[in-house]
Amino acid sequence: MSDPNDLPLDADSGIEERPQNRREWSGVLRSLLLPALIVATIVGGLFYLQRRDSGGSGNSGGFGIVALPTEANPTGKQPSTDIGRAAPDFLLETPDGGQLRFSDLRGKPVLVNFWASWCTPCRQEMPEIVRAYDANQKDRLVVVAVDLQENDGQVRAFAQEFGMKFPIVIDRNGGVGQAWHIGGPIQGIPSSYFIDATGVVRARNFGPMTADVIDQNLTTILNPEPR
Repeated sequence: MSDPNDLPLDADSGIEERPQNRREWSGVLRSLLLPALIVATIVGGLFYLQRRDSGGSGNSGGFGIVALPTEANPTGKQPSTDIGRAAPDFLLETPDGGQLRFSDLRGKPVLVNFWASWCTPCRQEMPEIVRAYDANQKDRLVVVAVDLQENDGQVRAFAQEFGMKFPIVIDRNGGVGQAWHIGGPIQGIPSSYFIDATGVVRARNFGPMTADVIDQNLTTILNPEPR
């Protein structure tokens, strides 16, 4: 007959496991993970500021921020990444030598994500962005992944590692990221913008995103309620 005071044994260690142990460890892990993500986001901001200041913010070789065509601006206001405003237009190179102009995507819902391969939070959220992209092709969702100031080889390696099948461009001097005010007051990456089919910003997120955060923000641009 078993002793009612006996405690269950942990399957791996063979040590008695009290019922509250798992809850205690879960709380400890959460308390450690959140500060770590905050620190990583701040470090990403510092890296971005350093690279931005060294690279300048001007239009390089015709690439960078370009004028948004009047017909592509339904708000009639200056382009901005503020919610409810038309997103600033840009022209950037792909790692394979092609070009992408943001305003050419008008008519489709777009998630613009700023990232870099050295950014730990960017690496943590990218699998969820890939998942969301694959799951919403029926709604014509486009993801534009904007790398900050890395070389073509680094960008291609990152894309291959995470199976990124959507457009990838490189902000070589950081000017687009600066104009889009990535990171908000923190000024860092990752930073994401959810833009509807008319080119208007409907949601944004500064810092790493979970699957739930991505899906929640996507509802603002996929089959949105009439405005």
